[in-house]
Amino acid sequence: MMAEFGENIRKAREKLGITQQTLADRLYVTRQAVSRWENGSRYPDLLTAKRLSQELDATLDDLLSNDDMHTYPEVNPLIEYPLHKRVQTALFAASVVTNLIVLIWYLGFILTGSEHDFISHWDKVSQFTGMLSTALITVVLIIGLVQSIKDKITPSVAARLAVMIIGVYMLNAPAVDYCYYRNQTAETAYIYIILTVAYLLVYTAMILSILRFFCGKKPHSPIPVYIFSGIMIVYDLWEYLSTVTVMSGSPMVTKYMMISILRMLADLLIPALFIYMTAVLDRKRKLAKKCPKPETQQQ
Repeated sequence: MMAEFGENIRKAREKLGITQQTLADRLYVTRQAVSRWENGSRYPDLLTAKRLSQELDATLDDLLSNDDMHTYPEVNPLIEYPLHKRVQTALFAASVVTNLIVLIWYLGFILTGSEHDFISHWDKVSQFTGMLSTALITVVLIIGLVQSIKDKITPSVAARLAVMIIGVYMLNAPAVDYCYYRNQTAETAYIYIILTVAYLLVYTAMILSILRFFCGKKPHSPIPVYIFSGIMIVYDLWEYLSTVTVMSGSPMVTKYMMISILRMLADLLIPALFIYMTAVLDRKRKLAKKCPKPETQQQ
């Protein structure tokens, strides 16, 4: 389908006797963008497609089929408008910065571990797993930030980034719960087993919902992604309040409240990013569905 669209652009351009560079200059895009349209690797956004049809003296029906209109949200960058791009990039940047600060705190805590006599061996192990998972998530977020700046986050790329982050959560949850269990009595073992199983089930369901929404052959409802992202937000808030309650009265409460706020912010920005990208893609799909079917397709 995209090859047909690209071929239509090429034929219309050559009919007018203009080069890719000339067309690009008229549309205020790069020649590489026009080349990508013609070789079938990318669609223009809808506003650019309208200007393109005017410059080529052709109608949108001549260039785009009904299938093209329904396919473009899946292969184009997830977010195409400047303001939306800036919001997406800002969310990635804020996530990177907050996770880096938390990572530095973990590193400092571990390096000065001998000074914390009140911290048990398994608490230190838990802090190490937290540092490792934060480091992995930070790397994924940096990749996402670079991709966002380069305007290369398509629905499939967004899905891969989200799955990698949730995959790290899935690996970290049982490790942390095991450390908590070793700090408690044997009678509480079943509680941590239940918590671990619950975490894994929720994360697995979230991965499936993200893959179905971002990469499914047919668009699926965004509601499951919103629900699981909301669960992550509620859990992060509950964890923060629990930490503050446990540390209440401790001489370290001020220090731990500060890092807990940063950790909570770092954790909250990730589901917020999921929700934002999901909402933008859902809107693009709905707009694509509303596009009228070309007369040639109706006959």
